[in-house]
Amino acid sequence: MQLLDSNIQHYHWGDYKFIPELQGRASEKTPEAELWMGAHPKSPSRTLDNDQALDELITLNPKETLGEHAKDFNEELPYIMKILAIRSPLSLQVHPTEEQAKEGFENERTLEKENRSYFSPRGKEEIVCAITDTDIKFGFRESKEINEIFRLATKAEFQHLQEILSVEDTQKALKDIVGRILKYQPNQVHSFTEDILATAKNTTFLSDREMSYFADLVEIYPTDPGLIIFLMMNFLTLQPGESLYVPPTITHAYLYGNAIEITSNSDNVLRCGLSPKQLDHNEYLKVGTFTPSNPDVQKPEGNIHTYTSPTQFSLSRLDIENEWDTTLNGPEILLSTEGAFTITNAFGQSLHVEQGTPVWIPYSDTHYHISGTCLIFRCATQIVN
Repeated sequence: MQLLDSNIQHYHWGDYKFIPELQGRASEKTPEAELWMGAHPKSPSRTLDNDQALDELITLNPKETLGEHAKDFNEELPYIMKILAIRSPLSLQVHPTEEQAKEGFENERTLEKENRSYFSPRGKEEIVCAITDTDIKFGFRESKEINEIFRLATKAEFQHLQEILSVEDTQKALKDIVGRILKYQPNQVHSFTEDILATAKNTTFLSDREMSYFADLVEIYPTDPGLIIFLMMNFLTLQPGESLYVPPTITHAYLYGNAIEITSNSDNVLRCGLSPKQLDHNEYLKVGTFTPSNPDVQKPEGNIHTYTSPTQFSLSRLDIENEWDTTLNGPEILLSTEGAFTITNAFGQSLHVEQGTPVWIPYSDTHYHISGTCLIFRCATQIVN
């Protein structure tokens, strides 16, 4: 096992203080959006003692690092573990399934980088768990709620959208509506946002907190059709310890807060709005799922809890007082958000681990024991039948 160096992603939406304070260091002048822990070739973690890239370490010793299921993981670490420090909303986005990613990657193989949407043949799914209150947009609201929002708009076009959404095939209707909205001209978007900001108090579906985000986004992206899609989506706040599985094809956006996120070992993101980055409306419509969704929020049950997901990776929350130990089924990464700890593997190797410092544990360590009072998030592999 080895300590991992800080691997910070400086995106515009990131916070300035959360990750530095977690790691006990001074803030910098640029936002620190994500702390990455993984082996993705875009930005692999590096070991603290000898500055070796984690992807290289795994390539040299796939069976020792990944274990007996290395082939099931394409001899890659199947996850990226991250801390998200979100100061302003991320884009509206979806991720592809494995099949969609393979097809999209192959179709774009001859395109220049700036014209591509797929940078990997890997699909992408996520688990997110709140460290502090974390606001999220996730999936589409029920048709009745969407129509109640459309009724606040005065243009006849939105009455027509209500009629479309009243048909029996909700999936076809929602996809048709979203496709129409993405083609809206600036004056149509402006008319909608003006009406909503003036009359939102007339509906119980839009909270003051949600409308505060909406008003801010109108200032930043005043003509973006994604503003309308934003209000068509569910709004929720994860409390600390609460978790949500984000499947491929589900439209979502993280708005504010600090969270642990585990994703597939992929950087495929298809954005449909509210972003300075590349948008791909056609591919979004092709990949996305357009049915109402009810977010399935999981709460921790006890001090040691593993959240349920159909992924090749799992996330556990370990609220440890004094001692805890386990046997390895595959490679793991640990990170404490509260308190330092000591970890000892089956061979007697011990490391003292400060809060905010990631620990890489290869399969070959077989077993480890933790002592200390701390709150650890644990990412492990799991075989899905």
